[in-house]
Amino acid sequence: MLQRYLWKLLPKPQRAFLLGRLPVVDRQVVNKSMSAQRAFPKAFEQRACLFIHVPKCAGSSICTALFEGWRPGHLPLYWYEEQFPERYAAAYKFAFVRDPLERAYSAYAFLRGNELGSRDQGAQRLVRRYRDFDDFIARWLHAETIPRQLHFAAQTDFLVDSLGHLALDFIGYQEHLERDFHLVCEHLGIDGRLPHVNGSRQRQPMPAREFCSVRTRRLVRRVYQRDYDLLGYE
Repeated sequence: MLQRYLWKLLPKPQRAFLLGRLPVVDRQVVNKSMSAQRAFPKAFEQRACLFIHVPKCAGSSICTALFEGWRPGHLPLYWYEEQFPERYAAAYKFAFVRDPLERAYSAYAFLRGNELGSRDQGAQRLVRRYRDFDDFIARWLHAETIPRQLHFAAQTDFLVDSLGHLALDFIGYQEHLERDFHLVCEHLGIDGRLPHVNGSRQRQPMPAREFCSVRTRRLVRRVYQRDYDLLGYE
């Protein structure tokens, strides 16, 4: 309570300056921690679960199927661990992930081609500066830039606990989405149906690895090396 009070005493420009220096995942943690709405989500409590919504990994579809469309935002695992230790320990903790190259292209296509709200328009202007996906990867996607943009932040930034470990009970893979979603439903004891929500309008109908350059694949591999290693992608 005292921390929130002191935070609110800071002038808005100073708050914005301090937040701007943080990686985007940590920035969300500070914003949420300093807000008055810090209760453990009722949707998670009802299901006795905790879902970590990694951007562009079918999270909107999963939230529609399991939580009647309610979405938790993109808060990392460690935030729940620190804020709600007892509920965190008891909950079935799960997330879905995706091949880093395919996820990067999905985020790029989503931002470039969809009509978006004000929250995402800055990111949309960013990707539209570049000629195509290869150009975007070559000129923008670097280890120093991805922590600044939510859609391109590393997946493992959302999935590790306060000690930096993957501490989930289940990680589903978008490459086996129906199968892994069914396994989650089995554990939760529900009969869920997975819709397709929040897709990218202008994405290519083929996997990114089939049309992007070899250089692009190598750059993505280098930038997201921890995701490839910890999530088991080749």
